[in-house]
Amino acid sequence: MPPKGKLPDSVIADFRKWILMGAPDPRVTKINASVETKIDLQKGREFWAYQPPVKVSPSKTKSSMWARTPIDGFVIAALDEQGQTPVTDADARTLVRRLFFVITGLPPTPDDITDWTNRIDGATSEQSRQAVVSQLVDELLNSPRYGERWGRHWMDVARFAESTGGDQNNIYQHAWRYRDYIIDAFNSDKPFDDFIREQIAGDLLPVENDQDWADNVIATGFLTVGVKLVGEEDQQKFFADLIDEQIDTTTRAFLGTTVACARCHDHKFDPIPQEDYYALAGIFRATTTHYGLIKAQARQSTTLLDLTGLGPPPGTPMLSQEELANLIAERDAARAELDEAMKKIRSGVNVFRGTLRRLRSQRDETEAALQGYSESGEPRVFAMGTQDREFPLPTRLLVRGELDKPAQEVPRGVLQVLSPAGKHSLAARMKDITIRRRLDALGSPSYRSTSGRLELADWIASPENPLTARVIANRVWHWMFGRGLVRTVDDFGQTGDAPTHPELLDYLALRLVENNWSIKSLVREIALTRTWQLASSFDESNFGTDPDNRFLWRMNKRRLEAEAIRDAMLAVSGELDLNRPLGTYLRAVGEGGVGQNVFEPVIRDITANTRSVYLPRVRNVLPEILDVFDAPDAGLVTGSRETTSSPLQSLFLMNNKFVQIRAAALTERLSTYPASQRLDSAYMLVLGRKPSDTEQAQAMAFIADVSKSSSLTKDQKLAAYCQALLCTTEFSSID
Repeated sequence: MPPKGKLPDSVIADFRKWILMGAPDPRVTKINASVETKIDLQKGREFWAYQPPVKVSPSKTKSSMWARTPIDGFVIAALDEQGQTPVTDADARTLVRRLFFVITGLPPTPDDITDWTNRIDGATSEQSRQAVVSQLVDELLNSPRYGERWGRHWMDVARFAESTGGDQNNIYQHAWRYRDYIIDAFNSDKPFDDFIREQIAGDLLPVENDQDWADNVIATGFLTVGVKLVGEEDQQKFFADLIDEQIDTTTRAFLGTTVACARCHDHKFDPIPQEDYYALAGIFRATTTHYGLIKAQARQSTTLLDLTGLGPPPGTPMLSQEELANLIAERDAARAELDEAMKKIRSGVNVFRGTLRRLRSQRDETEAALQGYSESGEPRVFAMGTQDREFPLPTRLLVRGELDKPAQEVPRGVLQVLSPAGKHSLAARMKDITIRRRLDALGSPSYRSTSGRLELADWIASPENPLTARVIANRVWHWMFGRGLVRTVDDFGQTGDAPTHPELLDYLALRLVENNWSIKSLVREIALTRTWQLASSFDESNFGTDPDNRFLWRMNKRRLEAEAIRDAMLAVSGELDLNRPLGTYLRAVGEGGVGQNVFEPVIRDITANTRSVYLPRVRNVLPEILDVFDAPDAGLVTGSRETTSSPLQSLFLMNNKFVQIRAAALTERLSTYPASQRLDSAYMLVLGRKPSDTEQAQAMAFIADVSKSSSLTKDQKLAAYCQALLCTTEFSSID
């Protein structure tokens, strides 16, 4: 070795297939006996979540006249059954502030509050009042701010981040394209079933032009932005872990089901045999994941997908011929230096391993830098995404999930419990005339020559799937109320909570499908209910029987998310920049691993007055305000955030420069108002209301006290008072 001539093409093809299979060693890999499941799938299908949603009308009760919409009818029927009475409706000002924060994540301006409150209060009937509220809801849903707010919700579910996390935490320089795709999808009200297909199999969907193809490829960033242990030396293990993460995210995000629990054995609680896990694994084993790390950055590296046909983003500078020649010269020099070192090694000369590692890194980095430009010096456009392999890889069930203990081969397919008996494999599903026609309409090639991701996406997005519409409808309810009808929004299985209002959940799921899977329509319908417009006031009798408000006798009062708190501070201080930044702020920090090529203080020092959704989202290195107020680190699907209260939050609000600068800017903004209006204006800007007589008296006494014992001027005291308002629970809460 090596032979003098080139190997025959057939031998090369055999080697390639063997490598794609994970290069198993036939001398040590023994096929174990077939593993059988003991799960009773027929009995498993009887569980409520696996039954098709049923359309029913709300029961008529003594309080049915209270209901304004069918949703209210389901709620009041449950309240009557519990012997509870809903509290009064929220006042107009509270409702306006609630709508702004829930739909856009930003506070209303004083003019917004005054205008909409007067219009709601001025309505002469309940019907005209609802017409005004409906107009406000539509205006907010049509705002670009809606997509930024609700897109951030989905990013929690999609565990979006801009680094690998794990052992090396390398930066994803191109994850921002998926972020922008999500925001645009919510703003355009993309039907949720299309949203599913694009994220799982966008690269396989038919397109009309290069832009459509690029958008669909970017959508598959859903499968690429997860945690990766890129320092793993065992390629087979890395590949298996990558697939496991993709299965876990896909099934939990869209189906509320923890399928990854069946990697090593049958699911302990849900009717998911181990064979189902490997049926899905076969689909993802036939998929190539492009996340774009070079060899110098990680042992497990990949390319990016080239979208150059679209042209570079506006404002991107081209390289001059001289600059391009310099890059080529640097690449050639790095290659030559590495070649020289390798010649020394082959001739028996010792070369320090650290030197060899440095030379390889230089070679990889100069290659990557040059590949970023075309031959004319035009910047290439890249994205993270997925593509199908040339052919599916055979997939065997692994006993206890161990790579060296393969059992029977498992055909690719979907979950048996959510499929008619015998219809779960891709082969069986392709025989179904309805599915075959659907795939023909999409222009899909046969499942035998592709991964099966398109068939998987179509199965998940089907109205016949009993989980999909229920899961997203429950997520929308959670984002509107702060709690889902199923509290465990990511787990609809046996260990999750049962729905408090099962008939209402089915109604919401069916309404979503009826309205072409429109999330905006569902948000609108919920916002116009009397249930959502209730006050959050206390009722001792109701609290005695339902302290957790499971049956919705009042609105849940809840704290704003970390991003909304930060955005609100920027908004009330007049500093919020509503323009979307081009790309990611991480461009300035370079590429590579956090703590190696990129340092945490550099990331944390990135400042911008854009909305928080555009801030760098590096795993384990969140901006401090997001970290303190419970923003998820994106290690897993996070449909429901934790809400903690800690002294660190109070200390941050009192001492952090970000808050102090916002208070100073708010004070400067107030200086444009007459002195007599500044306090009222501060309350209107920060809390959306005027101060009470007591608050006004206390504030004036504090600001006016400039005795010798005080070292602050009146303006400084006003700034301190503004900061105190920003520190209040009322500012950071939705009432």
